[in-house]
Amino acid sequence: MTIERKTHISAQVAEYAIPPLKDMLVLGKQAPIGCIAMRRAIELLVTATYEHIEIEDDVISDILIRQRLLQRVSRDKLIDFVLTHVKPLMGIDEVMHAEIDVKVFLSEGR
Repeated sequence: MTIERKTHISAQVAEYAIPPLKDMLVLGKQAPIGCIAMRRAIELLVTATYEHIEIEDDVISDILIRQRLLQRVSRDKLIDFVLTHVKPLMGIDEVMHAEIDVKVFLSEGR
């Protein structure tokens, strides 16, 4: 008796996105990686500067945000946005990645 064996391998291959972080990471209090380790990894992979914001919250412990974005939106407004809109979507053990679109409208009256 012969047994026929077939093996099929399928893969989708794409370039790894560097940086793996574009705008912001929100870390839960029990995330599998801590803020210090994440910051070190980001510093090795990314040329942009990221700001660390510690949060006093029951779910979220830290926010890592691209420093340039804090030139467009205040720190308090960003924290309020994260607590209002991101926090309800995440668990205490998660790390959420976010791409942020901040638009600033300028006008000058003469």
